[in-house]
Amino acid sequence: MFRLGLIRNGAFRLAMQPASKIMEKFKGALDMVEYVSNFGVDPAWRRAHPGEPAMGFDTIQKYGYIPNMWELRARNSSLVQGTPENQWEIMEAAERDLYHLPLHSKPLPLGPDATESLERPQYLGGNLRSIDAGLARYGSYAAVMRNDVVRERAALVASDSGGWENICNSSITPIHKWFPALRFLARCSAMMEGGNGRVVPGTADHQLHTILGNTELFGKLGGDLSRLVHQMLYEYPDATARSFETLLYTEAALLGPLRPQDMKMIVASFPGVFGTSQQLILQAFCARHRIPLVWAINEGQTWSESTKPVSKWLPVFGPSDVPVGPDRLLDPTAVLVTNASLHLPSLKQVWREVTNEIKHHRAHSNTTQKEFNIWWSRLSTVGGALHTLRHGDCADVSGCLGTYTSLKHQRHNDCVCMRSKGEDVESEDAEWLHASLKAASEFADHYDTEHDLHSDTLPPPSAPSKSEQFA
Repeated sequence: MFRLGLIRNGAFRLAMQPASKIMEKFKGALDMVEYVSNFGVDPAWRRAHPGEPAMGFDTIQKYGYIPNMWELRARNSSLVQGTPENQWEIMEAAERDLYHLPLHSKPLPLGPDATESLERPQYLGGNLRSIDAGLARYGSYAAVMRNDVVRERAALVASDSGGWENICNSSITPIHKWFPALRFLARCSAMMEGGNGRVVPGTADHQLHTILGNTELFGKLGGDLSRLVHQMLYEYPDATARSFETLLYTEAALLGPLRPQDMKMIVASFPGVFGTSQQLILQAFCARHRIPLVWAINEGQTWSESTKPVSKWLPVFGPSDVPVGPDRLLDPTAVLVTNASLHLPSLKQVWREVTNEIKHHRAHSNTTQKEFNIWWSRLSTVGGALHTLRHGDCADVSGCLGTYTSLKHQRHNDCVCMRSKGEDVESEDAEWLHASLKAASEFADHYDTEHDLHSDTLPPPSAPSKSEQFA
């Protein structure tokens, strides 16, 4: 059945290979999986939903890391105000019973205080299908983690723990009453794969049982093993995914704070953020923390558009049109913190032209998916297209972002890797980038003052809770 599934998905040559060879390739692909934390929303969504708080770069600046929900709760942050009590009970159940964390806080409704909350995890998603925007349903920005951080500090389970608790745990009150009805589609026992009735969390180095549990859990929903293997070993246009499949990730509980230095790059929504004031705040944040900034086309859709229509999100029957492993795009400022060699004079001219065009369109009319794809193509032609990192591409998986066509070698397999702090780019062309970042930082500082970014009262709205992934 597994080989027939590969053939059905178009992987005929792979299906003909020995099992040992398929397993070798699959293990190599697992080593390359990105673990992401998506957050924030785009300006269009903010305008449509004013006054609603959400995680943003202001919060990261305030804490020095992305705080977990328990810490925000203990500090009475507006970011978690309105979170229902059963949401906290779901998280508590997952952390005690699925991850088996040695928690020392008092039981709910008291829960952990500010100090005890620091022993609670920050949740990541395994981007198994190499979607360019990460887990875009949860935010316009994807903080992509360094692989060594995940390897050393994270435990893995087969699926979103909140979703599993809502559907499969009869001892808690689900967020929506209809969640338990999904048990006939989701194989709840698959969460305990390899554990004889008990969840055995995996790690980045030991997760075959976790992956098997994931595909058994979602097999009836189109996420079977043969399809996932095909998606992890092939890429667009040979492999695509349904929108619903982007929710079929493995979950990682990261122990300790998620700090800027733990991020390999930040991937931002090109249709949602590029050409807006939020782009300047984003560039200033990345420059301040020496994080490479990368853009994702996300099919030319803003964050709000990508969640519609509902028919697009149907399991099994939804269209399989989401590209697996498409190219991202290096922001020119990434040259300052990576080894990428790009033709800066060409970049300067074309990026300025496209930026001004997008700003003009945003100010005077609604931009379309087709227009964003055209602008994306124009920027890609002058360099900076970042290819998804594949097994064997680069020696340093933790410090390298992907591959690209460099000026030196004119080939599409040179590695883009982070520079050490002492390696600064000094050239006449680079002055343009330094000047741009100086202007962005000044704008961000002014925005800090105007909007009091040292509080949690910034207007952007919150993304859907991860426990509501099936909503």
